[in-house]
Amino acid sequence: MTNYYAQSIQDVLKNLNSDSEKGLSHSEAKKRLEKYGYNELKKGKKLTPFKIFISQFKNALLLLLIFAGILSMVLGEEIESIAIFGILLLNAVLGFIQEYRAEKAMEALEKLSTPFARAIRDGKEQKIPAKELVPGDIVLIEAGDVIPADARLIDISSLQVNEAALTGESVPSKKVIDQFKEGTPVADQENMIFMGTFSNYGKGKCIVTSTGMKTEFGKIAHSLQTTKEVKTPLQRKFARLAKQIGIIAVVLIITVLISGTIQGTLSFGQMVLFALALTVSTIPNSLPIIVTVSLSMGSKRLSKKNMLIKKLPAAESLGAATVICSDKTGTITKNQMTITKIYSNNDIIKVTGTGYKPEGNFYINNKQINPKKIELLLRAGYLCNNSKLVEKEGHYSIIGDPTEGSLVVLGKKGNLHDVYLHHNFSLIEELPFDSDRKMMSVIFKNKIDNKTEAYVKGAPDLLLDKCDKILENGKIRPITKQDKDKITKQNNSFAEQALRVLGIAYRESSESVKHDIKNVENELVFVGLVGMIDPPREEVKEAVAKCNKAGIKVTIITGDHAVTTKAVAKQIGLFHPGDLVFTGDEVEKMSDQELEEKIEKIRIIARALPIQKLRVVAALQKKGHIVAMTGDGVNDSPALKKADIGIAMGITGTGVTKEVAKAVLVDDNFATIVNAIEEGRNIYIKMIKSAKYLLSCNTGEITSVFTAIMLKFPLPLLPLQLLLMNLLTDDFPALGLGFESSEKGLMEQAPRDPREKPITTKIFLSIFVFGLIMGLGTLYMFIQYKDIDLSYAQTVAFTTLVMFQMFAVISSRTLNPSIKHLNPFSNLWLLGAVCLSLIIQVAVIYLGPLQLIFGTVALAGIDWLKIAGISSLGFVMMEVSKLFIRHKKNGTR
Repeated sequence: MTNYYAQSIQDVLKNLNSDSEKGLSHSEAKKRLEKYGYNELKKGKKLTPFKIFISQFKNALLLLLIFAGILSMVLGEEIESIAIFGILLLNAVLGFIQEYRAEKAMEALEKLSTPFARAIRDGKEQKIPAKELVPGDIVLIEAGDVIPADARLIDISSLQVNEAALTGESVPSKKVIDQFKEGTPVADQENMIFMGTFSNYGKGKCIVTSTGMKTEFGKIAHSLQTTKEVKTPLQRKFARLAKQIGIIAVVLIITVLISGTIQGTLSFGQMVLFALALTVSTIPNSLPIIVTVSLSMGSKRLSKKNMLIKKLPAAESLGAATVICSDKTGTITKNQMTITKIYSNNDIIKVTGTGYKPEGNFYINNKQINPKKIELLLRAGYLCNNSKLVEKEGHYSIIGDPTEGSLVVLGKKGNLHDVYLHHNFSLIEELPFDSDRKMMSVIFKNKIDNKTEAYVKGAPDLLLDKCDKILENGKIRPITKQDKDKITKQNNSFAEQALRVLGIAYRESSESVKHDIKNVENELVFVGLVGMIDPPREEVKEAVAKCNKAGIKVTIITGDHAVTTKAVAKQIGLFHPGDLVFTGDEVEKMSDQELEEKIEKIRIIARALPIQKLRVVAALQKKGHIVAMTGDGVNDSPALKKADIGIAMGITGTGVTKEVAKAVLVDDNFATIVNAIEEGRNIYIKMIKSAKYLLSCNTGEITSVFTAIMLKFPLPLLPLQLLLMNLLTDDFPALGLGFESSEKGLMEQAPRDPREKPITTKIFLSIFVFGLIMGLGTLYMFIQYKDIDLSYAQTVAFTTLVMFQMFAVISSRTLNPSIKHLNPFSNLWLLGAVCLSLIIQVAVIYLGPLQLIFGTVALAGIDWLKIAGISSLGFVMMEVSKLFIRHKKNGTR
């Protein structure tokens, strides 16, 4: 690929066979269009709505449920089959709605391209569709234009381009036409302009060098197509769980069939039917919908906290995050240049207030001063300016260059008013900024003093060379070498604090004098220095502290400079001794192994390109981290897609980042991420509670039936009783657990091990022990009555198992804390599910038609007391086990 930034203008024109004045001919442009194709971004392979819907069923657990639904249909249990397929359909619809939106990512990226461009063809300026631009076209750019293609500048007039969406750089790129050396990073190619960025100041003429997918935007679009989207931890873990349950189900069917047939307890046909019913009960068919409900409820709560979840599993993934890779501009910082310090009259003046809101005060040594003391400096900065401060519904923004905007805001803080200035100062001449002088000057008529005054701002070192006088305490005197040394030292001090520094000067002039650079920008009076920075958001420091407490690492990956980023990181408590800072170029030179070795200590990666961000995310993932990445620019999109959870900024984020991301920060508030992580941890715990409850119930059912068969007893439960229990007393209460309130102290714990299974060894033992107690307790009650009346004994066993489950779901409201601290009525959904289950159980036992269907008989009151007594043992055991866990964690109390 030809690096046009490293060529002279003449060589670029020659290589592209074009003319800077006449441009291309229409016939040549047509030939090139056929060769290069339209200047547009190609779409990736588009998924139809039908394919997206079908993809929802490419999940091991859901496939097991499809099998369970078919088995239920074979059994003739239409109601159970309909219920299973209803759960499947609901889960698929919810997933479809979330994922359909993400398919629009490429369309959003295309919309960033401008539809028209001003090009010179056949020697005439013409307005043509931007998609018809070809390499070699001469294009004209002015303030406000979206850049239609990648191009090499050949002529400029104070051109500045906002490239934050592409490079992450907060300050507009001031363009030049100079030739750069080979290997210059994209962010530093100041003689180039790029598709999708926009001009916010000045004018320019350029020659198109790349179009369509060959542009920098096109490369990002291609990486979006080729970057594989990783599955969330939740999806991976429950996929494994589904496989394990499936294996257990198959083994169970075979064992029951063989054992039952050999023993002759039932006929082979009856054993097949019973084994199928037991298989349906073995599979926790409500687990996917419980996961979906938990995620949906969590997503709803997060939306109220300004975090929009686009893909449901992402809500839980936040809770597993071990690293947050955050952009700086607009995420950690406000993306609003703010003047925080002034040097004038030998004083360092602190300015309060951040962002574009024109509120703040001026302090010297912590004592507030009247801004009239520096009125000339404020006025010079305000008038030597082409930006405007606008306010809409309490929100302030800058039209024009952010650096100049900070001077306007400073003037407003110092009580300068537009009406006063426009009435008393009239513009005579402007000498625009250019990269050679690095200065801008304006000449005004001061009607108050009837003087002609020039106001100048620019790079401090160059400005100082033009000054022969200095303003001190309202008086002008000759500037000395000592003064200049002091000013230079202060300029360096500001720079070390990552402040961008401008010098301010003025001079009196005359209307009769020619207002050119030579006459205006010499013999100046030095007025002062202003230091500005894109300040951190107020809430970020606390948010970072919470992340540290929760064991979550925060890494800044930005297109901005290392010095600036490090200063911001120190301000928010993010950078500590031993932490590392690298640039994108340095990362590029590292091997994957070197990057992985250093990645744990890297806190900042500056001047990063999209491909480097991808490598960083990949390296963290290889080290076992669950990576959350925030970003707002198009340059973040590939890494957002690669990350376990990509989070786009809602206000400053581009369309493509919002579509590619799995979540959107509606308020662009970094602190919202902390709340989202806490909610994600809460969601995960709720799902573990539900899974633990369901699997305990299933284990109890299997234990009672399997033990009975091994002991050559009659079956303690009938197939329809198993199916009813599976649908009602298992599923409804488990769903109710999804509405439980949050447990305390979640953000005081380290992130759970990403390799941790949903069902840990401790939870498995708890499930096994409680399932064993449930199953054996049920079988004990069955044995007491089996020789008296088999139907009565089966009804007792059926009811005992249901009561075990009701006590279990009450204890399952907390994972480790005792339930004695919970309000019994705080979860009305669970309370309603328990009541409904008990009502249905009573109806099945005492209503004649239901007795015939389910093979039950009415129970005596004394037997209800016995059932309640033995089933409560499970509840006691679960609470005692929680007490043991708490003591083991915290020590003896």
